[in-house]
Amino acid sequence: MMKALRVEGTLQAIEPIVKFAIQAAKEAGLDDQATFRIRLAVDELITNIIMHGYMEAGRSGDIIISSEIDEEGLKIYLEDYGVSHDPRNTPPPNLDAPLEERPLGGLGIYLALWAIDQFHYEHDRNGNRSVLVLERPCPSKTC
Repeated sequence: MMKALRVEGTLQAIEPIVKFAIQAAKEAGLDDQATFRIRLAVDELITNIIMHGYMEAGRSGDIIISSEIDEEGLKIYLEDYGVSHDPRNTPPPNLDAPLEERPLGGLGIYLALWAIDQFHYEHDRNGNRSVLVLERPCPSKTC
């Protein structure tokens, strides 16, 4: 069964979207660590959609978050109508460089994509769609 929430793409949407993701993780039976990982990823991606896809671009629109739970785990879908940007194209930060030499930006996306098991991105004339997948741990050692 798929659940969904539609909110206006503003900074005020971050809290209800993150709460939706946390609830989906609980319903999927994910542990605290996995719930934290999905929370981190959703928070970072939604913040970037709002800040860069809508506000900085002078656009407005809704964000739809939906969830799907199956035998493999939890899928979170984020849909928006902002500027197209595939987070996988964000260069990874140079974690070996001193802080004062690192450019601003990119660390949050790096952490978000690191936190989840799979990430897919699509853009078409209808907007952007990000799919975050968190797999359930194997219940037995025979997997």
